[in-house]
Amino acid sequence: MQDISLHLLDIIENSVRAGAKCIRLRIINDAQQNVIRFIIEDDGCGMDVDTLAMAQDPFYTSKVERVKKVGLGIPLFKQNAELCNGSFSLTSEPGLGTVLTADFELDNIDRLPLGNLKDTLLGAIIGHQDIDFHVNLIKRDKGKEQSFHFDTQAIKEELGDIPLTYPDVIEYIEQSLIEGIQNTNMEDV
Repeated sequence: MQDISLHLLDIIENSVRAGAKCIRLRIINDAQQNVIRFIIEDDGCGMDVDTLAMAQDPFYTSKVERVKKVGLGIPLFKQNAELCNGSFSLTSEPGLGTVLTADFELDNIDRLPLGNLKDTLLGAIIGHQDIDFHVNLIKRDKGKEQSFHFDTQAIKEELGDIPLTYPDVIEYIEQSLIEGIQNTNMEDV
């Protein structure tokens, strides 16, 4: 994958296939700790210990429609985090969901760029409007913290019967994401 936002999209799609009704995405850009942390949490079907181990194996996939049994999304995300002095963890429990955490060293020459976070989030939200997305972007630098929170559940309650795919709603979501990304300086990552 060319950037981290594509990894995020892949993990979101995994959560969707796992039957998640709620996906929480936290991105913490901590300049003082020289790390950017990604935490993706879902309430999907979860995985048992064996499946959890296999999910990190590039020669395993849970997609039954595939002819070849390979699943590179999680293993590549793990590899890219570890290549830049970062870390990776995946925890899950059947019936309770899954939590993926990946840390990337900010100033490492091998760190992938963040990519187009706005388009990734907008596509996921609009493409899966039946799922509640909670997005938190946090920038920590020199003892100061800037944060942005975006919650589709609150928007859906406000809209009532109006779908998230309504053009004015898409424009509102897009503008909210742009402002949040700019206010937390995520476009500079």
